[in-house]
Amino acid sequence: MDVLVTALWDLSRELPDLPTPLLVGGGFGLYLKQRHLEEQEDLWTLMPGELWPPARATEDVDLLIPTEIIVNVEHMRAIRAALDRLGYRPEVEHFQFVKDTDYGPVKVDLLTCEVPPELADRVQVKEPRIRPIGHVALHAYLTKEAIELGVAPFELTLHAYGSGGEVRELAVRVPNAFTYLLMKLHAFRDRVNDPRKNLAAHHALDIYRIVAMLTRDEYDLVKRLASDHRGEDAVVAAGRIVGEAFADDRSLGALRLRTGARDAGLGARDVRVKDLVAVLREFFPA
Repeated sequence: MDVLVTALWDLSRELPDLPTPLLVGGGFGLYLKQRHLEEQEDLWTLMPGELWPPARATEDVDLLIPTEIIVNVEHMRAIRAALDRLGYRPEVEHFQFVKDTDYGPVKVDLLTCEVPPELADRVQVKEPRIRPIGHVALHAYLTKEAIELGVAPFELTLHAYGSGGEVRELAVRVPNAFTYLLMKLHAFRDRVNDPRKNLAAHHALDIYRIVAMLTRDEYDLVKRLASDHRGEDAVVAAGRIVGEAFADDRSLGALRLRTGARDAGLGARDVRVKDLVAVLREFFPA
């Protein structure tokens, strides 16, 4: 995992003029959040830390691009220039990037949310790609379920090594739990019938991880945002996913969760499936 932290350090160093710290999603973002929470004392979370799945390794960095950056061609050019300087090469043109290191490849994916209607004339959309108007060799993946991407991110500070051995503090932001749950529920739906069942199992375990790590403030925030956006397509779809896949502890989502838990070294009694089902159904009623 150190190689991914170093990749973040290097990117942050190369991008001092961005208006916000890096926003990291995917499995890596959850890893960083979990390791941070594990270091806190007397912290209330929805499920006690001993019931959390082990913080899992991941192979890539999902950079989530907030609206104020995706609509700004100069900011997007700066990110592409930084990737070029750091030796990343496109794996998918303008879209996904990879860099070889002594510890294996580091992959960087860029994702963003829908922009509000008043800013729609500042971006060009050719789904699933979105980019600002103007010439820029960098696109992001349009993730429509990433609602409220920039609201109340979870913030943490890392003591990180750069690729040159330098050490400094690195401010990192992780998406709020509402946005994370929406993204993971949709990702689970997309993989639930994939013959490679471990993919859906990983997403199910991440959904459990997000719920287990909820603090009181995060729990209240998810309830409020889910209510505020209850009529939007992505939230309605989340309710269907929960109703179908997490209806009870025998549903397909619960089965995939148990598979993921077993793969992570957890026993059947270590996973509170019924608690997860109850919370998901409260947040996203069918």
